[in-house]
Amino acid sequence: MPRRARIHFNSLRSSLVNLPISIYGPLLERNIRPQGLAVHLSLVAESRPSRPNVKIEAYVGWTGMASASSLAQFNASGPNEKGFETVEIDPQYAQGLGFTQGDLVEIGLLHDLSFATSVATEPVTSDDWEIIEIHAAHVESTLLSQVRVAKVGQEIDIWVLGRTRVRLRVVSVDPSTKGTAVLLTTNTEVSIAPKLHKQIDGTAKAQVSKDIKTSATPSQPSSAPSKTPQGSSRITRVLPKRLLSHDAISKIDSYSGDLRTAYISWVTFVRLRTGRPPNSLVPDPSSDDNSTLYAHTVKRLQPPVDPSSNPSTSSAAPSPALPTVLTAGGSQEKAKTSHDQAKQEPEVYISWLSEVPDDHIVFRNLEDDIEEWDLIRIIEVSNAKTFDVPSPPQPNGVVTPPEMNERSVLAGVDDILETCRTFCLQKLRAHAMVKSVPGVSGLLITGRTGAGKTSIVQAVAKSLQEDPKTYTYIHYIDLSRYPEKPIATLKALFRHAYEKAAWHKPSILIMDNLDKILSAELEHADSFRSRHLTELFLHQYSAASRMATSNFRGIVLVATASSTTGLHPLISKSHIFEEEVHVKPPNKFARRDILSRIVQERLKTAVNLRQDPDAMLNFTSLATQTEGYSATDLQDLVARAMHRVAIRAATDPDSVKLTIADFEAAQVDFTPLSLRDVKLQKSDVQWSDVGGLYETKRVLRETLEWPTKYGPIFAQSPLRLRSGIMLYGFPGCGKTLLASAVAKECGLNFISVKGPEILNKYIGASEQSVRELFERASAAKPCVLFFDEFDSIAPKRQGSSTPRTRTQLIAMLTQMDGAEGLDGVYVLAATSRPDMIDSALLRPGRLDKSLLCNMPDASERKDILKAVAGKVKLAPSVDLDEIAEATEGYSGADLQALLYNAHLEVVHQAISNLPAADVPSNRDEAPIEYTIVGGPKEGSKVASKATEMALQRRLRQIQSASTSRTNTQRAPPAAPKHHEITQEHLRSVLKTSRPSVSPEEHQRLDRIYKEFIGDRSGDLPVPPDGVGIGNRVSLM
Repeated sequence: MPRRARIHFNSLRSSLVNLPISIYGPLLERNIRPQGLAVHLSLVAESRPSRPNVKIEAYVGWTGMASASSLAQFNASGPNEKGFETVEIDPQYAQGLGFTQGDLVEIGLLHDLSFATSVATEPVTSDDWEIIEIHAAHVESTLLSQVRVAKVGQEIDIWVLGRTRVRLRVVSVDPSTKGTAVLLTTNTEVSIAPKLHKQIDGTAKAQVSKDIKTSATPSQPSSAPSKTPQGSSRITRVLPKRLLSHDAISKIDSYSGDLRTAYISWVTFVRLRTGRPPNSLVPDPSSDDNSTLYAHTVKRLQPPVDPSSNPSTSSAAPSPALPTVLTAGGSQEKAKTSHDQAKQEPEVYISWLSEVPDDHIVFRNLEDDIEEWDLIRIIEVSNAKTFDVPSPPQPNGVVTPPEMNERSVLAGVDDILETCRTFCLQKLRAHAMVKSVPGVSGLLITGRTGAGKTSIVQAVAKSLQEDPKTYTYIHYIDLSRYPEKPIATLKALFRHAYEKAAWHKPSILIMDNLDKILSAELEHADSFRSRHLTELFLHQYSAASRMATSNFRGIVLVATASSTTGLHPLISKSHIFEEEVHVKPPNKFARRDILSRIVQERLKTAVNLRQDPDAMLNFTSLATQTEGYSATDLQDLVARAMHRVAIRAATDPDSVKLTIADFEAAQVDFTPLSLRDVKLQKSDVQWSDVGGLYETKRVLRETLEWPTKYGPIFAQSPLRLRSGIMLYGFPGCGKTLLASAVAKECGLNFISVKGPEILNKYIGASEQSVRELFERASAAKPCVLFFDEFDSIAPKRQGSSTPRTRTQLIAMLTQMDGAEGLDGVYVLAATSRPDMIDSALLRPGRLDKSLLCNMPDASERKDILKAVAGKVKLAPSVDLDEIAEATEGYSGADLQALLYNAHLEVVHQAISNLPAADVPSNRDEAPIEYTIVGGPKEGSKVASKATEMALQRRLRQIQSASTSRTNTQRAPPAAPKHHEITQEHLRSVLKTSRPSVSPEEHQRLDRIYKEFIGDRSGDLPVPPDGVGIGNRVSLM
């Protein structure tokens, strides 16, 4: 028995309905699929007492959902409601079927309908056919999700891009049925017959051909109104006039009157004026027939509405806006009916121009609500008014694409610009060969902050927009402004971005700073928001999404991010970005070009500013001094130099000259972006502070200092330079001290890393720390990355090692791989156990050179004592040779401790020799009595002990100062006494000290070093446990 329910409007944007809860429940329990069910709706006569004989019925599909308003209607207690449930249907679709809000209908469920083999339909209006022509692929891909039932004579509605409604009427179905409907499946073929606008008659066509061939004669527009019906129409895209050549712009601007003029291509012109194929009429390039302009009516198609500017959330879909008709004088009014529209005077005069591409239009002046890149419909009117304009020289019709290097101020990134441009062109050409593209074609540009990613993207997009082969529309979104926006807002933003790009295609969709909202999941933070946004993004743009039905033909997505790892892992798994381009920091030659380009642009805008003719700027020298600077840093540096000139010009107007001194002053206290978050180690240790180790210091200077100091010479070397050095030796022999001297003397940035700093108990955290270390070093290059206790960071792979240490070692090997190279990054490792380091790290290409820091001999010990003695006072009688001979087996750290302990002996001896009167007394002094005048009453505030002591201290200082002023004769200050370390002090300390490395430990380490030198591969035999060279084990 059919159930009854009331019609309730809900913007479903489909030809489906939501069923009442009483029907939805049993269907859900029986697992009835919506694809195999049809719903029959028939109007109950008593619901319309005024028209009881009206019979309305329709066959519709089911969405698979329940009516949200059904429960509220079911619980209604009004006398007129009778507790009826509701069936929800789209308001526009319901009106097309004849239903109104609140109608009472009977609901019947049909489970045994036939499956349609083919369904023939036709558009209700010619406008519907125009929309279907443009979005044929989208209609094909979304038809079954919006329509599931068809009946001969019944209307079905489809929403294009979820916004534009297309009405179709079913003409026939196969197999044919008598009065019943059929179900649509994936095997059903749906055909749509074309429905064109009414064509003009033969007499008018002949007149049009005659007008085209007539020579251009100056004439005025006729004032006779148009009395014949409208002709054919064409949807075109508004092309900005600035993208054409100068000759074409001169042709367009040749008319300077008040009437509106526009130009289209020859093919579009012929199709619009005659409705015949364009090859039937061939224009004569030598003629000036395109000087005749014909009046047309222009209607602007409504583009997708930006959700941020239209926050309305009405449940019912708004009625489509009436088309805008341009009338005389540039004014506009809303079209009421097609009959009224045909009576209006067309006042847009159109002709053809060879440079305008097909299905495009170029206006002389844009007015009213028509903007660049809009879609408009041109409606041809028979017996239209015409007028002629003077004909300047014809453009040659050949437009060369703009050179990117001429249009862009970017320098040093020519290869990146060409790679990005080639990718976009190839994708747009491939899209032109197919009807539908299921997922977006993506290009990801990565690089650190300030590398110029946004400038590169905008330069590529501008080049493609100015290229006559593409004329792409650019839709730019800076996602760094949306990190705190609600998820619903970002979902609408993703949807609108696609709709905007699809409406104006071919389009370049730019999403800048994508990692700001689709960031990687953090270990100790809630990542639900990031994952949810990533899934919404992939749902809209990825071809791998099960719900992806959008057509991305003619759309290329270009996104920027700091790194691939900074994006959510689902992005890489979905393969949405087909190519990735990494923007590296500019090298010396790129920095030279960037500085030269920025300075030239600044000098053009400054009126009186110029370079010093006697001392021109040396941009090569400036590029050498700005190692590690990004493009943004160089721009800030030039701005600071300009400010220095402005400050100097305020006091001396004659010194408005840009000199090298201004750049040197601008670099003072200027920190590049890449170094602002990097913790660099500062050291005061010089080469003179390191005693002995002559050969080790020489190799370090050759490897680290010379390539930076003599860069042009080393740049011409065909050999690969060393980039990794390992310092190994006995404990306390100066390995870390040498690294500190490197940080001071070599002029390189220095990052020191201890083993525990990168070790982490969480899986993958240690490997991430290793990657971040090398990224920081690359950002701060030229840089030395110093690993202390390297054997704890990269232990040898063996049976006792854990998977976690092995993966950490693999990350280290990958970062130090000789195949990739570390440009400007030097690795310095220190260890006392080289046998514990994995042999793969010791091969050439990673740690190229191993330097032994051996126990110092007598001469080296004397040199160490002299270096340390520079920080303390030694008596002239001290014999360092005697001390050096007596300290056999002492390391450099032991010798430093020897002198420091001797200095403490001198201090203790000097204190014990002081007279008793000079020794400060610890007895308590009598407090000074005082009286508080004013302030709070006595006893109202209790002073703490600390406050009382501070007050007493101040009173004693005041008393001491007043006493010293009353003394007329002051005793001269005593001369400071200099305490020196004597030979006796050293001998005394030497009696109580011993080497930190025992003889047994010395022998064991010496044997390890000899075997390491003899077998450079590091494949050392594991000695017995009794010898003491054991394996490291882990408790993990």
